[in-house]
Amino acid sequence: MTTPAWAQDEAEITSEIPAGDGMADFAKMLGGIFQTEPLTDEQEARLPQAEALVGTMMPERFYGTMMSDMMDKMMRPMMSMFTQPKFVLAGRLEIDQERIDALDEERRAELAGLLDPAYAERADAIITVMTDKMGGAFSVMEEPMREGLSKAYAARFDENQLADIAAFFATPTGEIYAREQMALFADPQVMQSSMQALPAIMGSFGDMETAMTEAMATLPTERSYADLTEAERARMAELVGVDAAALEDVVKPPKPMDEADGELEEM
Repeated sequence: MTTPAWAQDEAEITSEIPAGDGMADFAKMLGGIFQTEPLTDEQEARLPQAEALVGTMMPERFYGTMMSDMMDKMMRPMMSMFTQPKFVLAGRLEIDQERIDALDEERRAELAGLLDPAYAERADAIITVMTDKMGGAFSVMEEPMREGLSKAYAARFDENQLADIAAFFATPTGEIYAREQMALFADPQVMQSSMQALPAIMGSFGDMETAMTEAMATLPTERSYADLTEAERARMAELVGVDAAALEDVVKPPKPMDEADGELEEM
């Protein structure tokens, strides 16, 4: 069964994620990026109060359901574009885009149907699987998220403030707000406005390559194998665990800034 190119790319990315012990090490490394201070005795004392609040905001299965719904709302409109016959033909036919553009919609649909009689249904099935898997993945995250939020609330709010929040959540309006406030970030209105801001966000980066070059202008340049002294080569070979004669084949030359910048843009 033919898989759309975008889904193939997704599968390739997924296949590069470490598994087993490698995944545990990878997760530990990512977790180490965010350094946290242990809760003080006072914060620990109000942790149950914070946990009760977070339980109101994030009931069982809330996070997985919310993320699954959000992905569905994001993916389906996006895929409605990529499942158009025009995109199917572009991915399956080795012809100029101009020739595809010159065809009317009826001919494009006929060609797409010849190549894949179920191209629209196939995309729908792929999205359904992806959103289901996403919901399951975020369901696993729900308990750690609840724990982290509880600690954050205990650290950021004192006992009286937590009591005030709980009192608000006990009101009819507060009850609705507690249930909906996290889901608001996945609301189509928010997502649409955020997407509209993308051009401005990307434009704010300006000329990244020039800025990086200027920022590193006073730094010493990276060194290649030819720049190392004999003593440095011997020490590097010892550290790497290779024969000194083979070190030249191990040490890669520095990448030019424009090449490194291009890799950043592809990520």
